[in-house]
Amino acid sequence: MNEPSKITLPQEITDLLNRLRGKIRRYILLEGVARLLAVIGLIFWASFLVDWGYFQLSHFELPVWFRASLVLISVSAILVLAVSLLLFRLMKKMRRKALALVLERRFPELNDRLATAIELHETQEPQNALTRAMLERTVHEVAEGSRQLPLEDVFDKRPLRRAFLCALALCISILTLAVFNQPAMARWAKGYLELKTDYWNRETGLVVKVIAQPGDRVKEFQDQIYKHGLGNDLTLLVETADGKQAPERVQLTYRMQSGRGGGRTVMSRMGEGRFKHTITDLLEDIQVWVSGNDYTNPEPYTIEIVENPVLDQIQLSCVYPPYMGLNQVEPASGKPVPDLLAVQGTQISIPVNTQFDLISSANKPITRYLFETDRLKLQLEPPRENSQTESYLAWKNPQGEIVSQVEITGPQLSQMCGSNQLQFQIPFTLISESKPQSEAQSGSLPARIPLMADEPIRIYLEDADGLLVTEPIRLSINGIVDQPPKIDTQLKGIGKSITRKAMIPVQGTITDDYGIQAARFDFLVDEDKNFRPRPFRKKPSERPREFTLQRNDQEEWERFEVLPLDLKVGQKISLTVHAEDADNLSGPHQVHGETYHFEIVTDEELLSQLYSKELNLRKRFEQIFKEVTQTRDELSERIEQLKQAESIKAKQKQGQSDPKWNDTLLEIQTAVAVSADRSLYGSRKNATETASIVESFHDIREELVNNGVATAQILGRIDDKILKPLTMIHEQDFPEVDQHLGLLRLAIEKQNDPLPEMQTSIELLNAMLNRMQSVLDEMQDLLEFHEAIEMLKNLIEREKELTEETKKYRKNKLLDRLKGLGLE
Repeated sequence: MNEPSKITLPQEITDLLNRLRGKIRRYILLEGVARLLAVIGLIFWASFLVDWGYFQLSHFELPVWFRASLVLISVSAILVLAVSLLLFRLMKKMRRKALALVLERRFPELNDRLATAIELHETQEPQNALTRAMLERTVHEVAEGSRQLPLEDVFDKRPLRRAFLCALALCISILTLAVFNQPAMARWAKGYLELKTDYWNRETGLVVKVIAQPGDRVKEFQDQIYKHGLGNDLTLLVETADGKQAPERVQLTYRMQSGRGGGRTVMSRMGEGRFKHTITDLLEDIQVWVSGNDYTNPEPYTIEIVENPVLDQIQLSCVYPPYMGLNQVEPASGKPVPDLLAVQGTQISIPVNTQFDLISSANKPITRYLFETDRLKLQLEPPRENSQTESYLAWKNPQGEIVSQVEITGPQLSQMCGSNQLQFQIPFTLISESKPQSEAQSGSLPARIPLMADEPIRIYLEDADGLLVTEPIRLSINGIVDQPPKIDTQLKGIGKSITRKAMIPVQGTITDDYGIQAARFDFLVDEDKNFRPRPFRKKPSERPREFTLQRNDQEEWERFEVLPLDLKVGQKISLTVHAEDADNLSGPHQVHGETYHFEIVTDEELLSQLYSKELNLRKRFEQIFKEVTQTRDELSERIEQLKQAESIKAKQKQGQSDPKWNDTLLEIQTAVAVSADRSLYGSRKNATETASIVESFHDIREELVNNGVATAQILGRIDDKILKPLTMIHEQDFPEVDQHLGLLRLAIEKQNDPLPEMQTSIELLNAMLNRMQSVLDEMQDLLEFHEAIEMLKNLIEREKELTEETKKYRKNKLLDRLKGLGLE
């Protein structure tokens, strides 16, 4: 049996299917491209409108990250659509049977013959002759009929048409925008293709600056960052950029970087195109945006809060003048050890002519240190890489104008500025008088800068962040001027009248801040104008700060002996104490103490003066005796009254009564209390006066001794008969009387029986009066002795007067005789 032959497809059917396949691929290509163009157009307009809307609302450019993300997403979407709409669909295999089914669905007149023919051709199943003949006929009819088929009717043109129209409209709109609004198209390209930060062409441009203090200095942001001092007011200045339109108003928006606050405000107008606003007491970092017309800065201006430059500590390393002896000395080198003083507050005092280093320690690196007074200006700028610095010392005139200036370079600058720029050490010498201008303008930097004492000092600091202290650091270094020694002296046991053999005792102290170099007596005789010196027996040694005038431990005074001067009666002498210090820079300072004036008198004249003093003392003591007697008598009267009161109280206890007794008892009680108070007050007053009399007799005794007129008899009488009992009265009798009078008063206050204390007080007063009477009697004897001396003195003076009168009478008599003889 022969194998059946394959049914072959006519060329017409193959061409038909190939044509359909090509038309389908072209349709896919056209529709895919149209859709891609539409998507691209939609992406363009979407990005354009988003950018435009965001700018209109915020005046900001879209963030770069957002635009980059949008571009990436758009490109990715276009590639995905291109692959899905074009590549995958175009690469998809189109089987002939599927194409045949497409044709039969569109052209029903094929009556499934095309699909059957293709299926039989692909399967090649065995067929009998009749069936084969029928199939070949069917294939032939299909081939004949396919020539007239309109393949275009297979496609639904509406999706392609819609995609094409949409793409066409979008492309035309984009081209129109590119032609008629080139800046907008260029802006879109800069923003999305070039991804520039600032791509909107604004009419208004604003520049933000800062008005820094002190001095209203305008400072710009560096890379959108400005460093501001903690707690200071921040004043922002907004200016219109050159060539831009000035806005009517500017709105400031700020936000704390910590997220804990912020604000929005309209800035104050300062003039055409200038605005400012102050944020007070700024304590933390903030971000700032400014808006005006169509401008808002896209990137925030950042204000970083940093510590203000301050001086944590100011110290003075002092080397005082050597004569003061205030510095310790190194045993090995013998050099003085500087005294380190910390400045507390704004003032410190050190001696004038002190050499010191002003050591200032800052809290952060300092780039400019300015030290200024009314007379000088010192600026220090530590060396910096790739930066010019200016360090100088300048002197100013009284008007504040710089008259001379010296540059500071090299080792001196390195010594003044620490390597870490945190410490500055400036050498000074404290002076009290300004140096001549010729020295100030010598043209060289002195090893130590002369600093005028008590002048206000202002220190300005500028740190690496460009911050200046808003208020200068104020300091005053007061100069302690070395004062002359102070002399405090008084005479001891001597009066203004002295004998020619007197010894004048002077007691007291001499003090000086830094030591006494020398001390002595200075004196004048009569009309002398220049003091004559006489040394002390005990001179100051090793420059004591306090020197006591004394000959030895027993004699706490110095004595000036008058006898070596061989003065005559009637001459006068002036005596003072002279002292000088060890100041070898502005001294030595020499000073005199109080000047005492004396007159030389005879022994008799001096005794007469002392007699007058004793007479006055006796009168005072007689008055004390009289007052003490009155006190005793008054207390004696009160004893009788107390006895009367006891009698009345006894009768009252026996049941007797009298309306007047209560009044009498009250009167007696009041009188006793008044007497007790008066007696206690009077006793204390008399005790004080008695002490003064005792001291005065001691002075008289010393004056007798110091003038060389005392005899053993006179001194013995004064010591034993007057001073000894007076001292006992003062130190023993009066305290006992005072004690019992106090107990009397206490008994009256407690309403106890005052009679025992009163009787004891009277007994003590009687004993004291007896001792006082003996002293008065002895004073009377002493006064009689002085009266005798005074009478003798008067007789001597009268004898001198008679002798002078006799001489005058004889002279006159002799002249009369000569006249009588004609010999005149």
